[in-house]
Amino acid sequence: MSTKGKNVLPKIGYLYHYPNLDQPNDKFRLDIFISSVPTEKHFDVQQAHFFVNTPAGTIKKTTIRHPWTYKKTASVFAGVVILEDRNKNKKEAFTFGGDLKIDSQESQTICILTSSAPILEINGTTPIQRFFVEELEILFAERQAMYPNHRAYEKLLIEADPLKLYLASLKALIQKFEEFPHKDRKYRQFLHFLYSEKHRLYAVRISLDIAPTLDEIFKTKNI
Repeated sequence: MSTKGKNVLPKIGYLYHYPNLDQPNDKFRLDIFISSVPTEKHFDVQQAHFFVNTPAGTIKKTTIRHPWTYKKTASVFAGVVILEDRNKNKKEAFTFGGDLKIDSQESQTICILTSSAPILEINGTTPIQRFFVEELEILFAERQAMYPNHRAYEKLLIEADPLKLYLASLKALIQKFEEFPHKDRKYRQFLHFLYSEKHRLYAVRISLDIAPTLDEIFKTKNI
């Protein structure tokens, strides 16, 4: 039996893949390479944190380390994905939900997260995207606060389609920032970012106009 590649340490800590949206079967993807042995050549991921489903139908934070001897698949839900090295340095991403596959090899564990919605890299070189994630977290926190029983909110989040959740969030933020009476430079730049994404989606025949609202996804009109 061939063991080619089994003993090779990761050549990179993580990698984002961006699909061609003209191809409906293409997915957004984040590959994470976890090893207990650092290479000292890149960001050496020692563990990765995801929000995943449980057999009880709830959401919990799960930490993947190498070696991994548990379930090889999981559903990941909207929230921050945290990559951490042995020095507690962190890299973060935001997902609207997706499917996680885990392949534990001899020298590394590979996590592959795929989604129909963008997986957003959060770093200091993209301040507008970081601001976008901060605003997304506010949106979800506001929806969660409407449910005294958080399990009811989690159930709706589990049922939510990632792409529809992304479109609804984009629509909600455009409306929010359009209603600001005075828009400083930061807010004008952010609105430009939101509209650029809206027009990019229109170009591949994905319309915000027919997308659900967050109220429809989380059924907050009936609370």
